[in-house]
Amino acid sequence: MKDKLLKLKEKYSGISQVSDMLYQIFKDALICGIFKPGFRLKEEELADIFQVSRTPVRETIKRLENEGLVTTDHVQGTIVKKLMLDECLDTLEVLEWLRTAAIDFLKGRIPRSFLMRLEANMRHGETLTDPARQYENNLEFHFLLIKATGNTELIRITERLQFKEKIIAYNILPFSYEENYVEKHRRLIAAIIDNDKEYLEQYSVENNELAQKYMNQLILAFLEGGENLN
Repeated sequence: MKDKLLKLKEKYSGISQVSDMLYQIFKDALICGIFKPGFRLKEEELADIFQVSRTPVRETIKRLENEGLVTTDHVQGTIVKKLMLDECLDTLEVLEWLRTAAIDFLKGRIPRSFLMRLEANMRHGETLTDPARQYENNLEFHFLLIKATGNTELIRITERLQFKEKIIAYNILPFSYEENYVEKHRRLIAAIIDNDKEYLEQYSVENNELAQKYMNQLILAFLEGGENLN
């Protein structure tokens, strides 16, 4: 575990605030399974690994607790929370609502600066073949649309839920993508700019069907896996 955590540390070496750096490392550790559900986060051990005091470790753990990612009690200490089926389904369902709301909000008026970032995202996506990298590319695309709304609450809520979605995708039931998913992104952007209501309605229906299909797969995984999905 120590070597894996220190490797993650290299990724965030540019972050000067220790607690912020640890926050990013710990979140990555949750996504990639270094901190598995039920794992106990020991302040002293983690402080020793990163050669820091226990204070920033404690601050980081508190942030994760506030986000519902870990739980703390006087008996077990701090334990990585297990994502239950209802929480997974609720996360995916609300994210779908938020992304649809962002598209409705943006009709006919995506800021030029975000159009450039979306174009860069799509060009990069066209070069990808690895499902995990395609997933990250798709996630970035939809989050750029959320950011383009300029609604700070929408951005904040989406960011928190997207993190849980990443835990689901990397640890429970991976996403898969069609070869032409970037082409669909391009068509969506064109429809938003042109306020093509017919296409946007069709896109919403198809996307909801895909989301429902994925949620059904989660339910099957739950039924096959027992009490929880982890």
